[in-house]
Amino acid sequence: MSTLVHAALTLRKTARASFGLAAAAAFLGLVLLGVFRGGPEALGLEHGAVGVAWLAIFGARAMRRARTREEATETRWLDLELGALLLVAAHAGVQIAGGLGSSVYPVVYVLVAFLASFARPPMGTALVLVAIAIEAALTALTEARADWRQLSLHGVFILLFGALNVVFTRAEIARVRERSKKALDEEKAKVRDESRLFRLVGAASGASESTNPEEKIYRSSLEQVHDALYHVLELLKSTLDLHTCVLLMKDEGTGKLRIVELATDSDEVADGPFDPGEGAVGAVASRGLVMRLENLRPGYKGLCYYRDGAKVRSFLGVPVEEDGRVRGALCADRVSGEPFTPREEGVLARAIAQVMRAIENERVFVQLERSKREQTYLHRASTALGAALTEDQVIDAALAAAADLAPYDFAAITLYDTATHKHSVRKAVGEGADRVLGLTFRDNTSLTAMAVKNRHYLPYRGELDPKQQVVYTKRANLTAMRSLLIFPLIVREDAIGTLAIAARRPGAWSPAVRPTLSVLANQLAVAMSNAQAVRRLEEMATTDGLTGCLNKRAFMDELERKLTSAARFGRPLSLLVTDIDHFKAVNDTYGHDVGDVVIKELGAILLREKRDTDIVARFGGEEFCVLCEETDTPGAVILAERVREVVGDTVFTTELGKLSVKASIGVASFPGDAKTPADLFKITDQALYAAKRGGRNRVCTSRDVP
Repeated sequence: MSTLVHAALTLRKTARASFGLAAAAAFLGLVLLGVFRGGPEALGLEHGAVGVAWLAIFGARAMRRARTREEATETRWLDLELGALLLVAAHAGVQIAGGLGSSVYPVVYVLVAFLASFARPPMGTALVLVAIAIEAALTALTEARADWRQLSLHGVFILLFGALNVVFTRAEIARVRERSKKALDEEKAKVRDESRLFRLVGAASGASESTNPEEKIYRSSLEQVHDALYHVLELLKSTLDLHTCVLLMKDEGTGKLRIVELATDSDEVADGPFDPGEGAVGAVASRGLVMRLENLRPGYKGLCYYRDGAKVRSFLGVPVEEDGRVRGALCADRVSGEPFTPREEGVLARAIAQVMRAIENERVFVQLERSKREQTYLHRASTALGAALTEDQVIDAALAAAADLAPYDFAAITLYDTATHKHSVRKAVGEGADRVLGLTFRDNTSLTAMAVKNRHYLPYRGELDPKQQVVYTKRANLTAMRSLLIFPLIVREDAIGTLAIAARRPGAWSPAVRPTLSVLANQLAVAMSNAQAVRRLEEMATTDGLTGCLNKRAFMDELERKLTSAARFGRPLSLLVTDIDHFKAVNDTYGHDVGDVVIKELGAILLREKRDTDIVARFGGEEFCVLCEETDTPGAVILAERVREVVGDTVFTTELGKLSVKASIGVASFPGDAKTPADLFKITDQALYAAKRGGRNRVCTSRDVP
């Protein structure tokens, strides 16, 4: 019954999905029958009914298309349906106008160009082919004389219109994207430059706002600074009757002066940047002099912020100083020629103090916001690392936290073995991760090895030159990256590995982020050490120390779980129990040390001969168990015979000469021999003793149990 319901639902879903195509095929059938031939005067009520039906179906499918998400697969099929309906409607109109040779036919070209440009690929191409197919069908069935030459010409033009419009549309989209990207990059560069200009803590890195939350903070702070500056300059301009009031500050990177804000009535203000040694403005900004000029001649070139020379008559420039250094100049001028007074000079000096307070307030705000964000991420990372119990969980939490603190294109965590002096890449994510994942290398001159050796992050400036610097090995170097930070993972003064992040863009992270990443690296080191300790404790609790196999308690848990699973899914499960024949004599004759060697070798043989899905355990003394999933008794006997033969062929060299041992093995299976773990183990143990009674060095099953 459920199968029928599922089939019915599937059929209904398919019918709904293909309804538009079926309707398009029906309308096309009417066109192929020549229903619309005869011109406009031949149209009647039946044609109007067809038109209303077409509009209803097209409107319904268009509304469904509007409600469907762009990324959904259904969108493509809806584009195909709508395009097919439009093509059929266009040909109906062409048929009304007189057929394929009518003057209305070029509307088909326009429609094909539209569909090819805006339908989602590959449906645009499919619609071009549909248009050609409809053309061929109409030529063969509706035209009085099949003009195949005309069909070929129309087909060529349909392909050209489709292809050219796709090319032109894609090219225009690419051009718009490139222009938008360029404008966005320029805006980001402006944000970075002004962040440095105002010495906001840690200039924005150039990552997008979606990957770098600091970008929003800097933009908000810059807007606040500009609002405060403009308010001050506009107030000065109106109260002192100024023509222009402009604040210029020195770019510490280039040393040039830049206009950061102004209030002016002039249209001749230059964009800059300006050489700080030019004219009166240069004297203020470079040497820290207060300049008051009167009776300036028209076209005076000493005011660099005017393009074609100043048309003002008087000028006042006051230096902007911070921490004993001249950072820029606040300049004011008048067209009226009224000279500036010492009182007005004092007004400008107090305005500068107000401006610097506004900038300092934003610096504090940025620092607080940045610290708050870092503390949030670190708290989240600490919580995740504290909750992680396995190494994989610890590593995933650390990489996620690093991505929040310093967005990267590549990240990796390596572990260092102090005994072998080897580094191994434990996990790598991002671009080029597949090249280094699983990489193992000895101590070398790489940045990773040096960071472990010196227990200090590298490189010092966070810059990477792949031609000069090696991250891991020369063959697996990060050639596409330009920014890199490698932090050692230190636990009790010992480096146990590294955390590395890299980015394509140079100067990806400000120096202010390094202490936070160092804290994250320390937390990662402690969490990794704890996870390794937990893993070792689990191994000690579940593993036999001599052989590396599971111990009795862990094996019984696995037997319970595997048997429950086998019962649920109706699959067979087999158990093997083996021990060494006359093992007491081995201990009495050769000593317990040799006995331990024999036990260890038996465990190794079982681990080598088993399948990947089989479980081996040392049950006690010289007795071992093997649990085989999805294996019946004959399959388990094959494994048991192979183990018995390998054990018998193994020769041990002792002080008393060469030693060989034999093994007896019992086999039983679920569900044929037992239904519970206890019963299964009991039957298998009885089969083992049957092998002992039967002469040893043999395999017995439940059939051999008396």
